[in-house]
Amino acid sequence: MTSPTFAAIAFSGSLRNGSSNTALVRLAQRIAPPELTIEIIDWVDQLPWMNPDLETDPPEIVLRWWAALRGADALIIGMPEYNATPTALAKNAIDWATRPPSDRAIAGTAVAFLSAAGRSGGKNSQESVTLLLGFMGATVVEEPQVRLSLIGDRIDADGNTDDPLIIDAVAAKLRALVDALTLRAATPGA
Repeated sequence: MTSPTFAAIAFSGSLRNGSSNTALVRLAQRIAPPELTIEIIDWVDQLPWMNPDLETDPPEIVLRWWAALRGADALIIGMPEYNATPTALAKNAIDWATRPPSDRAIAGTAVAFLSAAGRSGGKNSQESVTLLLGFMGATVVEEPQVRLSLIGDRIDADGNTDDPLIIDAVAAKLRALVDALTLRAATPGA
């Protein structure tokens, strides 16, 4: 019996050149288990600011975002933290993912966070977005947590690292994501 294959999309909530969060997303794509393909969405910064007035006739980029979400089993977010909150970029992409209210693009999607931040490791941004996504019908794979503090000198912008702590943390999160998706696929009515 072959294992199911799952598709994930991923984005980084950082615009910064050399972002550790972008690096974690790139590392995840490279070390993903064979049952998981990861497509990096590098255009979420082109989404307009979320505005309900745009929902009746959404811009093409919004339709593209909704289609990417609906075509994926999972969403992986490189989630930075600025001033103890998610970045505006991440929050905007997530806000659009929760639209339209009658058919939320994020509903039923498994979500995993990879965070590199200051001393908190992204704890505050992950917790606030986890709460929001739960209300919107997404399933956040919370454990194991990837909340890495001050790793900028241990991973390069392309996600290359020889630090086993970073590699093992991301690999464990991806394994948990695949396990959650496998369980959901095996559960009737899920």
